[in-house]
Amino acid sequence: MPLLYVNELASAAHLALDDAIDQRIRDAIDRVLARQSSNGSFGLWGVGGDDAWLDAYVTDFLTRARERGFAVPDVAFKLALDRLRNIVGTTADASKDGGRNLAYALYVLARNGTAPLGDLRYLADARLDDLGTPIAKAQIAAALGLLGDRIRAERVYKAALDDLKPPTATELFSREDYGSQLRDAAALVTLASEAGGSRPTIVNAVAKIEQARARAPYTSTQENAWLVMAARAMAKDSGGVSLDVAGDNVKGALYRTVKAGELSQPLKVTNTGEGALQAVVSVSGAPTTPEPAAESGFKIERLYYTLDGEDADPTKAKQNQRFVVVLKITEPAAQFGRVLVADYLPAGFEIDNPKLVSSGETGTLSWIENAKEPAYSEFRDERFSAAFERRPKDPPVFSVAYVVRAVSPGRYVLPQAYVEDMYRPDRFGRTGTGTIEIAPK
Repeated sequence: MPLLYVNELASAAHLALDDAIDQRIRDAIDRVLARQSSNGSFGLWGVGGDDAWLDAYVTDFLTRARERGFAVPDVAFKLALDRLRNIVGTTADASKDGGRNLAYALYVLARNGTAPLGDLRYLADARLDDLGTPIAKAQIAAALGLLGDRIRAERVYKAALDDLKPPTATELFSREDYGSQLRDAAALVTLASEAGGSRPTIVNAVAKIEQARARAPYTSTQENAWLVMAARAMAKDSGGVSLDVAGDNVKGALYRTVKAGELSQPLKVTNTGEGALQAVVSVSGAPTTPEPAAESGFKIERLYYTLDGEDADPTKAKQNQRFVVVLKITEPAAQFGRVLVADYLPAGFEIDNPKLVSSGETGTLSWIENAKEPAYSEFRDERFSAAFERRPKDPPVFSVAYVVRAVSPGRYVLPQAYVEDMYRPDRFGRTGTGTIEIAPK
């Protein structure tokens, strides 16, 4: 979804445009529609599912893509909207799930001009406290704003702002709507800007973004997506910015990328306008030494065995030798999360037989302890990955496995294996790096 707006931001910032973005968006439309079932729902890893929030998010993307001029088949789009109408029609109690599914469905329907205004006003007037997340309240407010009820919208925006507080210790876990305080704050800025929210609402929501971002050492895909859209919304309001940049007068927001070789001379930026401004500096680079193993909510171990379950040493492999790679993950206190495990292969190895996984389809790997069937697994040339749905009552230890073959003689780096909560990326674990040597047959 943020790809719809990236080039608009790049143009305003005088950065290079990405010529491939339009094709990537068309490919994304095709990919998500290939995962739509006959009832209009969408799946994360395959066709269909029962995640109403995800259905609304995908339909939001398709709506925005149509607004930007991309082709979305009418039959598939109507099916997606019908799915949201069914969600609205069958949701008897907004308090059951904090109203997160109902609120998003109503917002997307409002963006398409088909939301029931009476339902929105009832939620705003009588059931506002049942909406359990800031983004749900922001979506109801934006839906009201899109349909012309600005007075109610401002009252609901205020309620969303009041909900954007630092999370307590018990709230520091993944949410079923893929969100966080940071994501919700960015969504509030985006939705209020697009639906005609008042300037004080937007300014106060921006302050909430800054507070939440200061607490977040890592950001998820959802947070990044809504931050891009919030940045686009804020860029429209930066015309009053006036700067002196190394002697040149610049009007509007300043974005500048400075490469390492250009840092020998200072870059002086002076605020020549009347209002206070913020300077935000991000530093990126590659580590000069390998990162050590780490545990932050998860521990991951990579173990090697023969196909019969005997211990094996991959550092002294022989060409054509096969190994079972077991990834053992420990989460001391299991909680809800969408967890991704990724193991990057050494250059001399390749995945041997994708059917020989820990589910034991052939019975070959039935000796593996704590084997857990992944919700999705993928076997690529350079890595193995598996996704898991974690619940609070799940066992603390779970394992997944795959088979590799030593193919090319030589000495290679053994990359890290990694586990991460995809929507709480501060919860992760990784192994250390190593080396392997493959001897000729």
